[in-house]
Amino acid sequence: MKVIVLGGFLGSGKTSVLLQLAEFLVARSIKKENATPVVIVENEIGGSGVDNLLLENQGLTVKNLFAGCACCTSSAQLADTVSYLKKEFDPQWIIIEATGLAYPDKIKQTVEDAFGVETAIITIVDAKRWFRLIAAMESFVSGQLENASSVLINKIDCVDQSCLDSVTASIRSYNPGIPCYPISAIIKFTDAFWEQLLENLLPDLIRS
Repeated sequence: MKVIVLGGFLGSGKTSVLLQLAEFLVARSIKKENATPVVIVENEIGGSGVDNLLLENQGLTVKNLFAGCACCTSSAQLADTVSYLKKEFDPQWIIIEATGLAYPDKIKQTVEDAFGVETAIITIVDAKRWFRLIAAMESFVSGQLENASSVLINKIDCVDQSCLDSVTASIRSYNPGIPCYPISAIIKFTDAFWEQLLENLLPDLIRS
C-alpha cells in the first residue's frame, strides 16, 4: 500500500489534479483479484461531500471523512478509515485529499505512525492568488508547505513568467530546495510527467 496526501489551499485545484493522478495510477496498477487499484479519502469539514460525487462518476472508490480536519480533530478517525480501507479493498494506492484547512504533514505523521508506510505529500498552490494568501495567512501557508515532498504550482495560464518565478522563489523560502512543478490542471498531464513526479516522491515504492 502506498499513500499520497494531496494538500492545497482553498480553490487551488486539488480535485482537478486528483482526477488526473488517480486515472494515471489506475492505468499503471497491477491487476490483482479482490484488490482495488486506487482508493480516495475525501476530508470534508462539513457534513456532506461534493467532490466525491464527481470522483465516483469517474469510477473511483471514495471514502468520506466528515466532521473535522484529518490533521487534528479527526486524526483517530483517519487512522480507523485507512485501516478499514486496507482490509476491505487492499488498495495499491490511497490518495488522501485534505481539506484546504489541513496541515498535510500532520496527516502524513498519523498514517506513518499507524501503518508504518512511507507517505508522500503533494501540495498544490494557486499561482494567481499566492501573494494574497501569504499576506492574509502566512503562518498557515508556511505550515501547509512544511515537509511537503513536491509542490505543483497551478494556474500558470493566469500569470506571466516573472510572476511564476517570484512564486517559486517565495515557496522555496519556506521549504528550500523543494521540487516545484508549474502546471495548468485544465490541460491533461502526460504519463511522463507523473512518472517523473512519482519517481521523485517515492523512488523505491514506484518501482514495486
